Amino acid sequence: MRPRRDRHRISLTLALATEVALLAPAAARAADPAPALAIDLGGAQLDLVLVKEGRFRQGSPPAEAGRGDDEAPREVTLSRGFYLGKVPVTVGQFKRFVEQTGYRTEAEVGASGGFGFDGKGLSQRKEFTWRAPGFPQTDQHPVTLVTFKDAGEFARWLTQRTGRAFDLPTEAQWEYAHRAGTQTRFYAGNDDAAAAAIGWFKGNAGSGTRPVGQKQPNAFGLHDMSGNVYEWCRDLYAPYAPGPAVDPEQTSAPGGDKPRRVLRGGSWLKDAKHLRAAARYRNDPGSRNADNGFRVVAALEASAPAAAAPSPAAPAGSARAPRSSSGSTAATVAFVGGGLVVASAVIGLIGVLVHRATRRKPMPGAPPGVTFRPQGDGFWLHAPPHLHGSVLHYRCLVKGAMRRTSVPIEASPRGQFVYTGGVPSAVEAEQLGAAAWAAAPSAAPPAAHAAAPRAAWGGQRSRERISSAPDVAVVAPFRGYPSAY
Repeated sequence: MRPRRDRHRISLTLALATEVALLAPAAARAADPAPALAIDLGGAQLDLVLVKEGRFRQGSPPAEAGRGDDEAPREVTLSRGFYLGKVPVTVGQFKRFVEQTGYRTEAEVGASGGFGFDGKGLSQRKEFTWRAPGFPQTDQHPVTLVTFKDAGEFARWLTQRTGRAFDLPTEAQWEYAHRAGTQTRFYAGNDDAAAAAIGWFKGNAGSGTRPVGQKQPNAFGLHDMSGNVYEWCRDLYAPYAPGPAVDPEQTSAPGGDKPRRVLRGGSWLKDAKHLRAAARYRNDPGSRNADNGFRVVAALEASAPAAAAPSPAAPAGSARAPRSSSGSTAATVAFVGGGLVVASAVIGLIGVLVHRATRRKPMPGAPPGVTFRPQGDGFWLHAPPHLHGSVLHYRCLVKGAMRRTSVPIEASPRGQFVYTGGVPSAVEAEQLGAAAWAAAPSAAPPAAHAAAPRAAWGGQRSRERISSAPDVAVVAPFRGYPSAY
């Protein structure tokens, strides 16, 4: 009996050894992903580079030349590796996305277009879109005039197409990948001359973007991390939290500040100091500028089967429900549609009742000299120089909905365009930081302006008083803001 038992044990051992041998390659692949990833977009290819997990010092030392106040150093650990686009998303790659989905960017949908290059600088015109940024481009140039939403929709399309999670990188992922193990101002060195070796900027680009991949890559094999176009990150802009951080992502804006998304890398329109590894920038997520682009990040492994490539979207107004010989489809659609209408009406009635129960008068007064002018999907804000750098709290009526928010007042000879997503029918200033009132050479404190008319334009004001959150504390804006458009 014993020899038979021994043979049985040997058989089990061989079977287990065979199973382990078969499983070992798969485990090895999971632990050590391929150094590169290529995604077929149907006529174009998207190449991504493996960036392994690790630790680095984010930000810059106090003595770094060109340093911003918002670059406080901190130790950051990234616990998971990821794939990152080898270059910014190109015109050719974005074109495949548009052709296969019928997507229209926010600059194309909006009435005012985007901010393209007019020969002297960026100006807003209806004809400026990713297809026509104001300078010639080929399929190998980085796509521009894309908003944060446009970039996110491209990543969502890739996720559906591949079954692998795609997104925009966090600010920490972006800087870690940019540095590629370095701690110098640029990944090629500390001098401004190093910027010319790795990127396109105001000093060497001319009037527009350049084809991607022409400059020296970093140690990870990534091109154009400095210059050419600014790149959207997932984070909302805010000061870094103090102390070490693990996989940080900023998901809220500082108190009283308008939410703005982080942009990184510098651009063809900016000076060399903006190409530094630690340099930060930010803008409204609806901004569409001819030096803003993006690159994508991808998970190490696919999590779902790839979906079939979608057909181009049908023209607006041409979509129809599938026909049914029994008429059940039409009846179902009609029933559901009617239910939605009733539900919307009930929700709207509840909203009005709650609104009327909680309404309060807006804060009195408005700073003298502040004016608004509607245009397209936003309005132009004009303010005297002594108010630049202050936070203006305002309310506006867009598509029947009253919004209450704030915006830092920026210095601009043409005025400052504030994106609202639609044509505002009324805008009213409510409050301004106390520091700015005090700085005004002839301005009285806010209480003295209680009876002054609010700055407003266009049409009749809504007779409804808006419900509002508790009054925003009057504080100086975050001092570390980089300049914006």
